[in-house]
Amino acid sequence: MHTNISLGELEHLLEFAPVVLYKYVLFPEGKGRFLYISSGSSDVLGIKAECFIEDIDNFWNLVNEEDVDRLYEEDINANQQGSFFVSDIRFNNPAKGNIWIRLSSKPSNELFEGHEVWTGYMVDVTDSKLLESKLEERAKRDGMTQLWNKNEIVNSLGDELARFQRDNLPFSVMIMDLDYFKEINDQYGHLVGDDVLIQFTNIASAELREVDILGRFGGEEFLAIIHNATREDTLVIAERIKHATQNRVFKDGENTFSITVSIGITDVKQQSPDTVEDIMKRADEALYQAKQNGRNKVQYK
Repeated sequence: MHTNISLGELEHLLEFAPVVLYKYVLFPEGKGRFLYISSGSSDVLGIKAECFIEDIDNFWNLVNEEDVDRLYEEDINANQQGSFFVSDIRFNNPAKGNIWIRLSSKPSNELFEGHEVWTGYMVDVTDSKLLESKLEERAKRDGMTQLWNKNEIVNSLGDELARFQRDNLPFSVMIMDLDYFKEINDQYGHLVGDDVLIQFTNIASAELREVDILGRFGGEEFLAIIHNATREDTLVIAERIKHATQNRVFKDGENTFSITVSIGITDVKQQSPDTVEDIMKRADEALYQAKQNGRNKVQYK
């Protein structure tokens, strides 16, 4: 049996639910107005419903400034097309601080002063957004070292190249490869090998600056982007990493051993239109030369 439920009855049913029901109208000049907002506004939005009904600017003033234009455009487009509207925005709840809310609405059969009334709801989706952010972050990280993975470090290199082309800030790239790493795995086992990779991550991170970016390029290879640095600056950092690595004592039970690292370096070429592929190829060729020269070397190209 189907029963029509009034808005008031629905609000009563949802009295303790974290949702805000609303009616809204957008006038041709672009000024909107809330005709109705349910009592859940106090909890979800941190402001009583009457404040928003009295002046819609009380709502807009709490929308994150980076989301205002997008929400405004989406609102206008939905009204013009008469289509279902949904948008996630950041909102400053005076009691809870910054939260994420989802607005969803659709046109109704009701009119207000000759204009179509939209009915919808707002709900706090902060928890799901935080989980989504964590999952996205995890997808960008190498599971073992927690550095940027290959895809993300290459994307970062593209961003750095674009910054160079825009602002002409110099930068360098170094590819680091642990020498004879396969022998470590063969002799001591993969658990020890994993520990070596993690400890090298700590070594390199300690010698790099906060503005630099480090990623695991694959296997025992690491790629670092040295931001706003000359060739000479990068060579100094690379030598520090090389010396810190060879001086680290690794342990496997009562056994101790040491490792070395070979490093290939290149910088952006102002006289030629470099691509990400060009930069990586030069750094890789420099690494190959460091290996050919006896390993535990720093080579520039």
